[in-house]
Amino acid sequence: MISYRQSDDNDFELTFRIKTNSTRQLVEKIWGWDNTVQLEFHKRQFDPNKIKIIINENHEVGYISTLVNDYSIFIESILIETSFQGKKIGTKVLLDVIKNAIEQKKNIELQVFKINDRAKKLYESLNFQTVGQTELHYKMRYEVKAEFRDTNILI
Repeated sequence: MISYRQSDDNDFELTFRIKTNSTRQLVEKIWGWDNTVQLEFHKRQFDPNKIKIIINENHEVGYISTLVNDYSIFIESILIETSFQGKKIGTKVLLDVIKNAIEQKKNIELQVFKINDRAKKLYESLNFQTVGQTELHYKMRYEVKAEFRDTNILI
């Protein structure tokens, strides 16, 4: 069973470790990996208020960082430790975000590295649509259907 806890300042090292373990191969292919650069980037980006630690069977297995505005939930990152990938944890987390988005009547937006085929396929399997792209990313959106925004019906 998946649960979450709100991140705090003490999670800096945990989140950097998860980020390193789960993204290093992709980052190496795109830019090359420089630990000092990545650590500085993480220091600038780390905001515990936006981060929830993902817990599976009492193990801290990943985190999700989101920005919420009046119209959408933007997933900045959803990162799962390599040793826990392929166990449907990411799918369960995304289903929780989708349920939350329907309750809040908001769309979900994210971007995914173009070279991250596995993640893109997961998003597509959950009805995320590609709505744009940058040089390195696909921009994707989960559109909350109008009937869910206009009523209190939940799936």
